Amino acid sequence: MSTPHNDQGPGNNAQGWNPPGGESQDGRPAGQQYEQQNSSGPSGYQPAQPSSYAYPTSGNSAGGSDAPGKGPAPREVVRAYYLILAAGVAYLVSSITSALLIDIPEMAGGSFGVGIRLVFAVVFAAVYVVLALFIRRGQNWARITATVLAALNVVSTVGSLLLLPIINQAAEASGTVVPETPVISTALGLLVMLLGVAGVVMTYLKPARPYFAPQRLGY
Repeated sequence: MSTPHNDQGPGNNAQGWNPPGGESQDGRPAGQQYEQQNSSGPSGYQPAQPSSYAYPTSGNSAGGSDAPGKGPAPREVVRAYYLILAAGVAYLVSSITSALLIDIPEMAGGSFGVGIRLVFAVVFAAVYVVLALFIRRGQNWARITATVLAALNVVSTVGSLLLLPIINQAAEASGTVVPETPVISTALGLLVMLLGVAGVVMTYLKPARPYFAPQRLGY
């Protein structure tokens, strides 16, 4: 009576098991074959490699924000930008109107004085434009500078309206001829003051204040 052979003995190795340190049927070390099988996954499936394409973000994309790293400007900041720009344009128009309408007595250097006033008007109008641009970019120094200029403009405009009648009476009493200020120049001066103040106030509203906060550097 014959004894049944053990097909799973060490010599047959029916299931392809290789002891540690041994070699597989293809001649490679068993450990290397095991690592390759684990890395490739079941049935030789290779996992997908991450793509090197970076999807664009909405925060700092080109043209997607007014200030890099700050995101789009709030509506209050955009309104302040347009109000301050309008104040600069109104200031330039007011200066040109005053220079053309005010009767200057014929004296030496009268025309030169008008030219100087027009040059300063263009310079100050350019300051309004620069401040408006940097305010839209969220620069706090521009907001502070615009605040100081708006306060000085309020003091100057209100002081002129209050002191002008007194100055005219004193000039008439002394026999000095004082050029009369056109009504349109006074109205434009008030408009410049109101536009500048409104624009500055917009930058201090609650939705706009975080936009001017210093940006923290992240690591």
